Amino acid sequence: MNEVIAIVQALPLAIKAGWVIWMAWVAAQVVWYRRARVAATTTPAVQPAAAPPVARRRSEPRPDPRSEPRPDHQEAAPVTTSSLPALDLSVIFDQASAADDGTPQQTGSILGLGPRPSSN
Repeated sequence: MNEVIAIVQALPLAIKAGWVIWMAWVAAQVVWYRRARVAATTTPAVQPAAAPPVARRRSEPRPDPRSEPRPDHQEAAPVTTSSLPALDLSVIFDQASAADDGTPQQTGSILGLGPRPSSN
């Protein structure tokens, strides 16, 4: 034991201070960890949120808004499908297929990566 005390006394003051600060930091971490563990066991981690109270109003009879049409608003005419022009897309599809017959199709992905090489 005397040898250990002699070695510690021979160390420079900076090393002794560093060891004391490090031991105090370790002690603080142990105390913090134990308090956190005790607090975690006594209170639940997540408590359900309570809905805020809603003030309820007394129900009052209200007039039916569909019973009388309002004079200041006019009803819009219903839209029929016959008012839309007919679109013939067959010409566009025929031109696209005729243009694609002689050209090779590009393969790959949206990211610009080429196709995987075949394993055959």
